[in-house]
Amino acid sequence: MTTENKEFYGHLARRILFVAAASGVYGAVLAAWRSPLMAAYVAAKLPFVFVGTTAIVSFFCWMVGLAVGAGLRYREVLEAVFFAMSVAGAILLAMAPIVLFFVFSAAPDSGSRETMRLAHSAMMLAHVVVMGGAGTVGVTLLFQILRRRVPAECRLVLMMCLWLAAFAVVGCQLGWIMRPLVGSPNIPAELIRADALESNFLESIFTQIIPHLINGGTIK
Repeated sequence: MTTENKEFYGHLARRILFVAAASGVYGAVLAAWRSPLMAAYVAAKLPFVFVGTTAIVSFFCWMVGLAVGAGLRYREVLEAVFFAMSVAGAILLAMAPIVLFFVFSAAPDSGSRETMRLAHSAMMLAHVVVMGGAGTVGVTLLFQILRRRVPAECRLVLMMCLWLAAFAVVGCQLGWIMRPLVGSPNIPAELIRADALESNFLESIFTQIIPHLINGGTIK
């Protein structure tokens, strides 16, 4: 292995470890309201979601780059997407104390089934916004870097929009498969649900969470 390759893989490994550590910390915050056991489960699972999403999306991003004339090698794309995820991880680390304060301030310790389910839905959407915002910032910074590296004729805006969409779709679905992440108050703490491969994230958002919030916690 050449010195250049050693440096590349060493740098990439450090980025992956940072992403795993940062997402692990935020994972503990994610489910801290539910129970210490649930927090430990999610701290172990969320790194798989972040690193797995980035690894899966990287190949798609490389193909998109080829299609729009970016002229990037796969290793350059791999470095780029993990850079974006590293930025997102740094933001999540910075947000973790704030989110933890919000969780323990807003989440009820007990209450009716509907009260607890409403709190769960509100926190799930809040975490989606925080993690989605962190990822968007990472991709935006990456856009600024790539704008100076790709050819002028490259359709960079289209490429970055497709990259961001791929991150969102794959990340949300992988997170759905690895649920519970926030931890439902009406379901015992568990590592992976038995119905993990049933339905999908978007279906849950539009058929369960949003209608539930609109109804004020009342199941229609």
